Amino acid sequence: MPSPHRSTAPQPGIPAGADPHTTLSRELRLFDLIMMGVGMMIGAGAVLGMGEAVRIAGTGGTLVAFALAGALSLLTAMAYAEMSSAIPRAGSIYNFARIAFGSSTGFTAGWIAWFASAAAGSLYASLCASYVVHYLAQLGMLGWVPLPTWVQERAVAVLIACLFVYCNYRGISETGKTQTFLTVGQTVSLGLIAIAGAAVAVRDPSRLANFRPFMPNGWPAVLVCMGLEFVAFEGYEVIATAGDEAINPRRNLPRAILWSVVIVSVTYLAVAFGLIVAIKNVNVPAWQWLAEQREKAFGEAVGLLLPLGHLVATLTIVFAATSALNATIYCAARASYALGRDRMLPGRLAHISPRRRTPDMALALTALLVVSGTAFLPILHLAASASVMFLFMFILANLCVVRLRQRMGGTLTYGYRMPMCPLLPVIATLGQMVIAVFVLRVSWVAWAIAVTWMGAGLAVFWLYSRSRALPLPEDAPSMSETPEERSRT
Repeated sequence: MPSPHRSTAPQPGIPAGADPHTTLSRELRLFDLIMMGVGMMIGAGAVLGMGEAVRIAGTGGTLVAFALAGALSLLTAMAYAEMSSAIPRAGSIYNFARIAFGSSTGFTAGWIAWFASAAAGSLYASLCASYVVHYLAQLGMLGWVPLPTWVQERAVAVLIACLFVYCNYRGISETGKTQTFLTVGQTVSLGLIAIAGAAVAVRDPSRLANFRPFMPNGWPAVLVCMGLEFVAFEGYEVIATAGDEAINPRRNLPRAILWSVVIVSVTYLAVAFGLIVAIKNVNVPAWQWLAEQREKAFGEAVGLLLPLGHLVATLTIVFAATSALNATIYCAARASYALGRDRMLPGRLAHISPRRRTPDMALALTALLVVSGTAFLPILHLAASASVMFLFMFILANLCVVRLRQRMGGTLTYGYRMPMCPLLPVIATLGQMVIAVFVLRVSWVAWAIAVTWMGAGLAVFWLYSRSRALPLPEDAPSMSETPEERSRT
């Protein structure tokens, strides 16, 4: 008798020639999916967000940037919710783009998703290591180490990344349990900070003066801030890519995607408000003090807000960064697994460990990307690189939802349909294009990395993938194919 959670009906996105019996383990509940999405998003926004965002946009501008980025993300999250409910398969944007536009666009989407998640993972490992080393140094526990601080941070970051690669290898049940524990831990910590900030503002309304000047650098700075912080709103990608491992995916994927974006947006605004009103007696304006702290701003502000604040901040960062790291490694590995499954990349990437039921080869290659970024790129460039790549990916997702409605809307089974399509996807696309351009003001290195990675992807597709990819029954004609090639498939 088949399991009630395992569908025996054919699903879109299964390539001809693939083995339908070699499957990932379907164990993720709605709560697990929400925890994965929330955990992947909160890792950077409440940490890097404070110092860098306030430096760029001011205290009030930071709140505006978070609010607008959350609203813009919700539009794209609706597109993901619709497409993942209709095509619940590991690979997410790769599957959507391939069915909507063809194999070349699908490969490009999967290639971008792989790197974007890996870069985000490198960012979270680096943030976690930075705070751990800083706190241990404050306690005087690292004086014996004969290495500069930056070398200590990079070494700890690599160790943390390897630990969570191993956690992902252990199996989806272990990954989900770890994710739930870490996400609940960070949510409780951040909730405590938000409540303490609100209480301080009620007791001492003069703290609201910390929001003056509200937007000292105007709207262009807010757009720059949105571009840098967009990596903090990408968690619904990890939910969408869990289609092969989610229980009742047509119902649970859309719900988890939409709930996670709402929860995270509210959390960011509450925590940012609490940290800003925490600043007092620092002899300079609050925005200037936070800007000077850079990536340590979160910890320093919590230190002013709560007793044992530095310990609370460090624990919060450890929970937040590692939960995000755990989710991004999962997401990146599934992106490369999907490319291997469909022979866009070597089929070895689709190998599933018989014991662990996890894509071990995809995890190994993803680990190489994550560790490389952790070891060689500064935190600011990691954040900007991940943001640029996610913006490219989300722009493509907005186009895919419109194209899929036109091409296959009458043949797909939807668990959710976004309202006001195509108007909302068009608005989201235009907004994301604008803030992607403004990332250049923060890091030209991010754009250089993005262009280089995409150029490498094009070369891989034309030299390898184009002639080896397994066809999908739903494949759209690809712009890279000749009429003769289309007739053969």
